[in-house]
Amino acid sequence: MKAYLFLLFCLMFEHGFGQTVSLEQYFPLKKGKANRFYVHHLTKTDTINDKDAVLVCQSIVVKGREIYFFSDVSHTKDDDLISPNTFCAGVFYYDQGTFLFSPLSWTHEVKEANLAYFDTLFPSQLLLHTPYKHQDGEEKRTYTFVGFENISIAKTTYSDCLKLVVMQDWPTSHYADTVWFEKGLGVVKWLRGTGRLEELKPR
Repeated sequence: MKAYLFLLFCLMFEHGFGQTVSLEQYFPLKKGKANRFYVHHLTKTDTINDKDAVLVCQSIVVKGREIYFFSDVSHTKDDDLISPNTFCAGVFYYDQGTFLFSPLSWTHEVKEANLAYFDTLFPSQLLLHTPYKHQDGEEKRTYTFVGFENISIAKTTYSDCLKLVVMQDWPTSHYADTVWFEKGLGVVKWLRGTGRLEELKPR
């Protein structure tokens, strides 16, 4: 019996059960940082982007707090749509490692943001294989970090990437996205349930 329990413990540890990780190390936020992504259409159901994507990390100071978001341009205007191509699609900031989030979509909304409206999406220490949930209107999302994988893109290997599965549930549809994060770099690969694949373009 003891041998069985020891073997079970070893298997759970090997697959990351009980292991914790800091998202801030894998999804760092730095104003002005820009990344380019190859866009592949694996199906014909998600063809909004027909060319490579560019994501620029930006921020706005609101009530003394620097709020981050992503855009496809270097400087946004008040009527610009923001963060449509990030894994949580909104605006966010870290508070001592805790990831706080708000599902805002326009630059002018960020400038007027109520910080009390931000929800804690992830704690400072994530527990692998533990679901983290968020609901925005009719959409329900479940985020589960499931372990680590090596990713190869255009002859470049990204080692021990943190792997995230995002379940998106709507009243009439269901999608499962998978996102990989390189430590110190951020998102390197995102496979959407709609059939679009985005891979970091090596410099």
